[in-house]
Parts: sequence; structure tokens; C-alpha cells
Amino acid sequence: MAKKRMGFWILVGAAVIIAIPLVLFAKQYYDSRYVLHDSYYAVVPLDYDITPSTDQGGRYTDYTLICYNAEGISRELTFSVLIDAHKSDLYPPGIYMRVDVSKHLVIGRRAVDKSSVPELALEKIMAGFKLSTAATPGEYAAKRAKQLDLSKLTAKSATCSLQDAALHYTYIFNTNDKAKAETAATLLDPVYYVQFRTDKDAFPELEAIVLIIKLDDGTVIFSETYDTRVEFDYEKTK
Repeated sequence: MAKKRMGFWILVGAAVIIAIPLVLFAKQYYDSRYVLHDSYYAVVPLDYDITPSTDQGGRYTDYTLICYNAEGISRELTFSVLIDAHKSDLYPPGIYMRVDVSKHLVIGRRAVDKSSVPELALEKIMAGFKLSTAATPGEYAAKRAKQLDLSKLTAKSATCSLQDAALHYTYIFNTNDKAKAETAATLLDPVYYVQFRTDKDAFPELEAIVLIIKLDDGTVIFSETYDTRVEFDYEKTK
């Protein structure tokens, strides 16, 4: 009986000896991947393409940004944003962001007010962040037209033109590409829903931006006007 008890306690002791390193390893693994290690700050460049991609998992936009922590140390961070039905997760060009990281992963991100960015981080951001050099809304429209990316849409052409106090973004598809044009509408609507913030910052006198998607035979697939006089508040850090 004594030998059996001794054997039992030997087994318990061995199990404890084995379990402790495993528990410590599991905690270390969890902490390194999911516990906040630092916060970095960035601004989405004015020419950053936020046109969504799409796959079976839904619509998403990839972001790769040079970010800075409170000490001004830089780090390139990459993350993807799934676009929800309310379009609220897109981060438009010109917006300031806080990106939380563990030792190995991006674990959170949100838009913040400029005043919430630590001084050293803001210094570094502003050193590399240039506002639009366009002198007039017409010149700005020409610069925006050059930035439009057709690679994800297979559109025939894309233009940005100034009409009265509105910027008109027009995408044209071949007549036999109606299905692609309809898909483009679902992809671009959330983009331009937030794009007006950048346009408004560049030229406050703009009253609207207009998104038009049509076929080269003149058929309009999608048309929407986004009022730049409407304000949207970003969530601010506490």
C-alpha cells in the first residue's frame, strides 16, 4: 500500500513539474499575442487608396501605415478592415489613427482626434504628412483623378471633375460589363461616403461629391450625392 501511495505522489509530482512549464508557456504565448504592449499613431495619407477588395469573406480594405508611438519610434503596421453595413469601419485619407499592438499582432485600431496624438508621435507624423498642394478645386480634381485606382475594378475609365461646387467622380464600364459595374457600386459607395472628408479638408467651399457609375452606352448603374456640409464625429480617446 505504501509503495502504491508513493507511486501515486511521484506521478502527481511529475505531472505538476510538466504542467507548470506548459502553463507558463501558454500564458507567455497569450500575452505576447493578445495583451496590449504599445500604442502607435498614424495618419492615413491623402493619396491612400481605400478602394475595397472583395472575396468570399466579404468586403475589406487593407492598410499598411508608418506609425509612431509616444516616444516617436516608428513601426510599419498592417491590418485589414472589414466593411460593415453602416460603412463605419473605413478610415479615410487624412484621418488620424491609434493602432494598438501586442508584441506580435495588431489587436485594435480606431480613429482619434488630432489632439489625442502624443506630441512626439505627432511631430513625426507631421514631418512626413503633406496636405494637398493644389491651389484650386479644379487642380485638386485633376490630382484626384490621377490617384484613382482601376486595378481592383476593371473599369474602362475613371475621372474626377469639378462642376459648380461639387466634385464628380465618374467610373465608366464597357456595356457588356454590367455585372462588374454593379459590383463596383457596392465597393465604391462606402469609399466615397467617407472620401468627402478629405475633399472638404482640402477645399472647405466644396458642397458635395458625386459618385456616378455607368456603362459606355450611357446607362447609369449608380448615382449618389454625398453632402460635404454634413458633419460626422469620430470616436475620440478618453
